[in-house]
Amino acid sequence: MNAALPSTATPQVNEDLAPTRHWVIAYAAPESEDCRVAMNHALDTLYLPNLQKLLRRMACVSKLNTAPEGGSAFLMPHESAPQLVGAQPSLGKEAIMTPCHWQVSMNEVTLLKPQELALSEAESRQLLSAIQPYFEEDGLQVVYESPLVWRISGDLLKDLPLASIDRVVGQNIKPWMPEHQRAKTLQRLQSEMQMLLYQHPVNDERSLKGRWTVNSFWLHRRLEQLYPDATDFDVALDLRETLQPNNAKLWQQAWEHLDATLCQSLCQRLDENQAISLTLCSETAWRHYRPQPLSWFNKLHRLIQAVSVSKELRALTSRVSVP
Repeated sequence: MNAALPSTATPQVNEDLAPTRHWVIAYAAPESEDCRVAMNHALDTLYLPNLQKLLRRMACVSKLNTAPEGGSAFLMPHESAPQLVGAQPSLGKEAIMTPCHWQVSMNEVTLLKPQELALSEAESRQLLSAIQPYFEEDGLQVVYESPLVWRISGDLLKDLPLASIDRVVGQNIKPWMPEHQRAKTLQRLQSEMQMLLYQHPVNDERSLKGRWTVNSFWLHRRLEQLYPDATDFDVALDLRETLQPNNAKLWQQAWEHLDATLCQSLCQRLDENQAISLTLCSETAWRHYRPQPLSWFNKLHRLIQAVSVSKELRALTSRVSVP
């Protein structure tokens, strides 16, 4: 059974809970050069009438086109965007541990996309069983959830900034390694695990079949671990797995589904004069929208020239100047 990292489906309104007031749509536009080139046509032909209605009635009140500073720099824009509405990320004692492959070259070590391992449940459980005793010696408990998701907890993780795995995939890992004093224990464990896993039977068999071996792990936090007490915002990750150069059509279809569900629901909330906001994120930027009174000039401008969804989305990647 192949595994994917956890992905949140379109959030649904639960009438029994406090209503969500702030919404974040992650991976709303392609960022990497290969994705932008491959998805250029998809951006031009996207039909998102409900998103267009929303943007016509809202204004961009905050935008970010560079990585934030401090610990937030380790997070993806959709992970740090909740700070726009007052939520602060919690660096608690729990995190996610993802088995992965580090590709070593002369000048750097690159983290390959974990999904490319196609790690089975049986393989994952065998590898986890081998490493658990070593982590327990340092007060860390690691339990299985799925082939690419092991839950890890312990005092060692408290207040330790961990880089989002989506930040690091395909990149040199060095800039994303935590520099805290306690991180040295994790670095030691990573070195020990590399030696332990090198001759593990699972990796021996994978090598014989010409498949990537599992030679390390990456620690990161889920949104619910970063914001355990948040109740008034939600993040849609529907576009995450389809934002690939060879999946332009699937990404387009996923966006159109979001428009027909989430964006339509937000339009209805605006009709009911509910206080809401919307944040669109790429892999490096965000644009935060709120209902705002428009000046007579802006009203006239929008009457003459309709809001361009394509232009708004491109502004997340190409630094287009949008009023």
